[in-house]
Amino acid sequence: MNPRYLPIVDGLLLLALFVGVPSISAAIGYFAWKGRPSGFDRERYGLSALTTGAPAIALMVYTQRMHADVRTPQYLLQLACFACGTVLLGIAGGCFVGVFTYRRSETS
Repeated sequence: MNPRYLPIVDGLLLLALFVGVPSISAAIGYFAWKGRPSGFDRERYGLSALTTGAPAIALMVYTQRMHADVRTPQYLLQLACFACGTVLLGIAGGCFVGVFTYRRSETS
């Protein structure tokens, strides 16, 4: 009774993890390099990396230890938690990159 959609779900999650996360990180790092948003500085990027990275890691560890069966509604919760964790991981990675690439904007 192995559902046929599992390879598709696994492929989408791997795509999100290995393509989506670096894309989000690169975009945030690029905007930090451009000096946007203007209210952010190196310390704010560092704090944002920590405050989004901790829940991302916690969600991903929680989904790993959940051991949900595919036939139960808990599997959908596991997928949703992992997807939220990957998005938060991308944001945290981008803020971490922003710590090193931050430049003040030319307008200020």
